[in-house]
Amino acid sequence: MNKLSNGRENMSKEQLMGVCDQLEQELVGAQAVNKAYKKHLEQVIEYHSVEKYRSIVQKNREAAATAPQ
Repeated sequence: MNKLSNGRENMSKEQLMGVCDQLEQELVGAQAVNKAYKKHLEQVIEYHSVEKYRSIVQKNREAAATAPQ
């Protein structure tokens, strides 16, 4: 990859630094979105795990209450 893509081979050093700064800002933004999605996904997984546990406990209690002793 000796050539730069998208016509950047004719850009000046300052222009390339501007492009790098812009890409860095986009990366930071994408990382922030990624972090937010990851946090939300962890919350969803935790919620569903707790709800499944509650459901199983409720079924076990119902089964224990109806079982002959």
